[in-house]
Amino acid sequence: MAAGKRISQIIAICGGSGSGKSTLAKKFIGASILSTDHFYKDLSDLVPKEDGTIDFDHPSTVDLEECARACVALSKGAAVNIPVYDMRSCKRVGERIVPPPDRSIVVVEGIFAFHSPLRELATLKIFIDTPIDQRMARRLRRDVERGRSTLDTIRHSLQVEESYSRYVEPMRELADLVLMGEEMHGSFSL
Repeated sequence: MAAGKRISQIIAICGGSGSGKSTLAKKFIGASILSTDHFYKDLSDLVPKEDGTIDFDHPSTVDLEECARACVALSKGAAVNIPVYDMRSCKRVGERIVPPPDRSIVVVEGIFAFHSPLRELATLKIFIDTPIDQRMARRLRRDVERGRSTLDTIRHSLQVEESYSRYVEPMRELADLVLMGEEMHGSFSL
């Protein structure tokens, strides 16, 4: 695809941690897919809370402007360099290239995909509403695979769910389409 050609769709997929956002994004064959997770800021660039901890579930921990610039470039047919973020060290450890889409779709997924400036770019906003028990089970499985202990994951889930109520769940009202996550990971219904 020639650089400069406008892509017709930028689809934003939002939902809680473990709701199935990445799984749904992968179903868009030929799309360029961005995750807001790649745009987390380095730990050294984040401001701790009063208790000294970092709230990684706060929108300010992600460079949403940088993510939006990448969406726009992809939507114009250009390849983009995006950060490679290491969840263990909480640092950007390099870059990787995301090629322009084969089809006319750019998908941006993440818990902050409906936050500004991403929501203004989206031509379609999909919210995945998955019950808390299913999200927690998926998050536990995923985070343990990433090297976090089961106990740490369960403790962290309390903060994740508090942040979900504050920063993610209210975004549901902005959705053009709400999908209900079902028992099976990757299955969705209207």
